[in-house]
Amino acid sequence: MTLVEKLMQADIAECKKKETGTIMSKRLAKVLGQKEPVEVHLQEINQRLLNEIMGSQYDKKGRMDFSKVYDAQLRCLVEGVTNPPLKDKDMMKHFGCHTPKDLAETLFRNEVKTIADKIAELSGVEAEDEEEETIKNS
Repeated sequence: MTLVEKLMQADIAECKKKETGTIMSKRLAKVLGQKEPVEVHLQEINQRLLNEIMGSQYDKKGRMDFSKVYDAQLRCLVEGVTNPPLKDKDMMKHFGCHTPKDLAETLFRNEVKTIADKIAELSGVEAEDEEEETIKNS
């Protein structure tokens, strides 16, 4: 059976599935007044959007603008955190936040980078690096 024939038999829904995962948040536990970390649900971000978010960290000359890194990480959370839903208008209002990015910062503060890194991992960022290494070593 050729590759094309195999692909024609493949489940289309499987192709569209997003990678998901969880991370435990001590910060969210603190917000809730709990001692045990709270499970936060994550999903991958499609590559086009992830590239746009990562590209927003650079200035017009292609140099990393470190003042924009945190905002890019917050955007990753907005797109990749599924529970709690950071785009929920009632939740934003409850916490006095005007945007989902504000809510992400309010809820996760010092965990933003860790969560953004996990979302990037789910989105295949590390897998691509490993894949490149495999191709180079072949």
